[in-house]
Amino acid sequence: MRGKIVNLCIGLMNLLFGALILVFTLYVPQDKTLLTVQENIVVVNIVRAIYALVVAVTIINAVQCYNHRNDTTFNTAYIIGIFSISFIFIKEPLIAAFGIISGLIILFKSIKENLVEIDSITGISISIVVMATTAILMLLSISYASIGESIKNKENTNETAYKEDYFKYITELDSQYDLPYINIKVDGKYGYIDTNGEKVIEFMYDYASPFIEINVYDKKFYIALVCKDGSSYIILKNGRKVLSYRTESADDNYEAKVKELEDVYYNTLNQSNPINYEIEYVDNNMTKVPAYDENTLEYTYRYDYNEEYDLIVTQSNLGKGDKYELAKKTDLNFRITLDATALDYDSNYLYLFSNNTIPFYEISKRNQGWFTSYGMKNSMSGKAQILDFFGEKILLRNYNDDTIYFIDQDKKVISEKYKDIFICALDRYIVRNNNDDGFFKIINDNYENIYDKEFAAISPILVSQNLYLVTNDTSNLEINDYGYAITNWSLMNYDGEIIIEGIEQIYNQYYKYPTDNSKNSKNYEEFEETLKALNYRFVGDQFYVDY
Repeated sequence: MRGKIVNLCIGLMNLLFGALILVFTLYVPQDKTLLTVQENIVVVNIVRAIYALVVAVTIINAVQCYNHRNDTTFNTAYIIGIFSISFIFIKEPLIAAFGIISGLIILFKSIKENLVEIDSITGISISIVVMATTAILMLLSISYASIGESIKNKENTNETAYKEDYFKYITELDSQYDLPYINIKVDGKYGYIDTNGEKVIEFMYDYASPFIEINVYDKKFYIALVCKDGSSYIILKNGRKVLSYRTESADDNYEAKVKELEDVYYNTLNQSNPINYEIEYVDNNMTKVPAYDENTLEYTYRYDYNEEYDLIVTQSNLGKGDKYELAKKTDLNFRITLDATALDYDSNYLYLFSNNTIPFYEISKRNQGWFTSYGMKNSMSGKAQILDFFGEKILLRNYNDDTIYFIDQDKKVISEKYKDIFICALDRYIVRNNNDDGFFKIINDNYENIYDKEFAAISPILVSQNLYLVTNDTSNLEINDYGYAITNWSLMNYDGEIIIEGIEQIYNQYYKYPTDNSKNSKNYEEFEETLKALNYRFVGDQFYVDY
């Protein structure tokens, strides 16, 4: 395939193909999580067509490279064009440079040279077909979103639209639906169980969200988002469908699913309150007292500390530090100054230990302690943090060896040293062993194992329902196309009985894997630690971030 017109056509073909790559990589999101299901269908087909063009363009350039092996300029230009095949592996705008540079060199060389070879009709025809296909794909790349929207609208023709008066004529569900429903995924399908572990909705969905509360016409209902066979449904606990529409986000893209439910909640059901899940995840038991709703020039905040005293905070405008005082409720002019650098407070609350003493922090001096209800100061020095009080016992984090343990009033260690801890209700604690295996166990108020077993990880997300997620398998978990781990939890009840095994996803707990999907990298170790983290918050944590 030689001749001036052939080279001009192939040069223009390479230039257009480079432009296609540039348009595709700039206009079309390369992260599939940013695409709706319908848009993804369009993009997948565009990519397949581009791959076919890549093969055709590569073959044409290879043939021309051979035909012009004795012409250094043409030969080099066609070699550069061959590198457009990199698009198969790297979808970045820079890949377009190979086609564009190759095309420009070939065009300038062809125009400049007076080639006398007979033009190949076959070569010209193939180039024209490739260029026409390239132009069509460029147009499709620019308009992928509108095409996806058209597909969605067509699919939604037979779906059930939401009617604003839907809830006006139905009553609240009766008491048989009072128990919270827990969405779990087992064997690739979602369904719902109650907090006793009994199945309440069949395992038949490709995705199912937790139930969330809505209030309409002065009535309370719980709704959830479920997906099946490409359609999304908003359902009540009795299975009744409120509305349906064609799914826009992939069933395994959990972050997108959360946003999808939020969109329905706020924009379709017109709810104004923050979303309230049936089961609240409690990650702290911090005692707090409210600030008075007042404005004054005399002090910054006043908190309703106890029956006798308020606590007053006066922030300095001169950088001299805050001033803290206990003030008699009956006479705010009677004040006891608290000698401390910092207390834990914000505009809404003053945060206390569970025994209602006031924690103070003097981090630069490695000093911490508490004030009694009448202002007596008790100090503790060292590179440690008092986490909370449990009767006469103190829970302490030692930053010298990064361990957590209980001490008595004489500062004697009275428990094992733990790597991490989560405070459960009913005098129970989830702790992580401070040894090489780092296994987890559940102990009682006497620091004894409640169950004769330990686990590689325990998730406390359902602790408020006296349920524990446990697993002995956190290594080499399968990661789905959207970067979320397919877990292997078992559900254990308060008595230590495993009631469900092989839970792949549960409630609203999703573990996102880092961008680098290499399981041999340090990323997987960090991901595994994220999966195991108990994430319990204590008073004063903000002061120890850099410890």
